[in-house]
Amino acid sequence: MERESELSWSNTVGQLRKGQARLHELSQRGLGLVQRGLGLVQRGLGRASTLLPPTPLGAVCGVFDSLPLSAENVLLGYAQGIYAMDFDGKVRWHCPPDRFIIYLRELRISSNMRRELKRANYEVTFDRAPREVLDECAAERGKGEGTWLSERMKQIYLELFELGAMHTVEAWQDGVLVGGSFGVSIGRVWTSESMFHRAPHAGKVQFAAAAAHLVERGFEIVDGQQYSEHFARFGAKDVPIAEYRAALARGLASPAQFHPGGVRPPLDAPSAEAAPAPAPTQPARNGKNGNGKKQLREQSGGPKNRAPLV
Repeated sequence: MERESELSWSNTVGQLRKGQARLHELSQRGLGLVQRGLGLVQRGLGRASTLLPPTPLGAVCGVFDSLPLSAENVLLGYAQGIYAMDFDGKVRWHCPPDRFIIYLRELRISSNMRRELKRANYEVTFDRAPREVLDECAAERGKGEGTWLSERMKQIYLELFELGAMHTVEAWQDGVLVGGSFGVSIGRVWTSESMFHRAPHAGKVQFAAAAAHLVERGFEIVDGQQYSEHFARFGAKDVPIAEYRAALARGLASPAQFHPGGVRPPLDAPSAEAAPAPAPTQPARNGKNGNGKKQLREQSGGPKNRAPLV
């Protein structure tokens, strides 16, 4: 009788342990399903954000919307083809289905613009006045409609500057800053974020000089993100986000360096860049234009018979 009781108790304990193991297995499986479900929801939001207008939902790029704003996360976003903008105190992550880019091997410049660039009397430098360029770009974007380049976004870009990822381009006339732009270097992609100009053709001169510098340093793409008339005149076109991310991946595997050796020259070093080199006459291919944000406002003219700069 005692033996039977022991066997019964042992069997009961064994059944309880099996039951506990089964419950644990089910709970882990349920947790996995919940996590996969959340992942599907996040990816769905990311896809929806590329299709919807800029509403609180449409501005969300999946999981990035839940990440804190930091220089590291902004850099991570760039590597994924996602960028952040600050509107009315709310950071919105954008991942449009197409990117408006210039393949530098297809860069176009009109004969009329080449003449303008040759006549322009500006000195172009890099990384000489990061804070001033950011402030001027914010002021340019803020005319009449507000700016995405808030003070906290400027601080993020200054942190990226210290990390060696953000760079500025400056156009000077008699020692006065009259044009400039800034962007982020990711692999072999240069993301052009914003620009300004205070003198005729200063914006075109600084961009043409920057493009020549990027080609020399081994970059392949200038990313304008979404349509701008300024970039369209230099030969930008829409490409699918998958094509853009593939280019990002290739560049991240073998990155270019904005400065030789990856080291920024000291601020008291003589400027290394002036007007861009003249363009050869080989005709360039026509590109498809898209539509989107009006981030770059400068107007530039010239006939349609364009030739590559490099």
